[in-house]
Amino acid sequence: MVRLLFVFMTSFSLCYLSLWGTAGSVSPLFNNVNPVIFVLGALFGALSLAFFNYVEGVMKDVLKKLKQRKPTAYVMVINSLTDLKSEVIVNVVLVVVFLMVAFVVGAIGDMEFLQKFEHVKYWIWAALSVRGACLFSVLVVMFVQLAGFVTANKLRAEISMYDE
Repeated sequence: MVRLLFVFMTSFSLCYLSLWGTAGSVSPLFNNVNPVIFVLGALFGALSLAFFNYVEGVMKDVLKKLKQRKPTAYVMVINSLTDLKSEVIVNVVLVVVFLMVAFVVGAIGDMEFLQKFEHVKYWIWAALSVRGACLFSVLVVMFVQLAGFVTANKLRAEISMYDE
């Protein structure tokens, strides 16, 4: 969770600095973030379901013989796969939260009452930076989940090679 907070804060800072450094010239990049995040969220949801089922299949591949021969190794493998399944669920929830934050912040940033504040462009840049940070955070979560899929795939190959 600390890494995710670091990613979000770093990407927020970079987005805000890019807006400040260009006097808002790059704001069209951040204005159109919601459609991209929604597509990535839908893709991520479908891939997460497939990945969850894949990990479930890997768990079924772990032989009961391993439980009898090496009970500690069996428990370690099952616990690792269970943690991976839990991570998939947490990642889906995180992506949904990022989708909602990006939508709400974008809607608030477009409201007229915001125009009454002093230094309105800085508030708008902050809203755009939150949307950009949500996009980058979703991308990071997707790549972390893909790394988990690679790990599960290697584990399945290992199980297949040494099934006796």
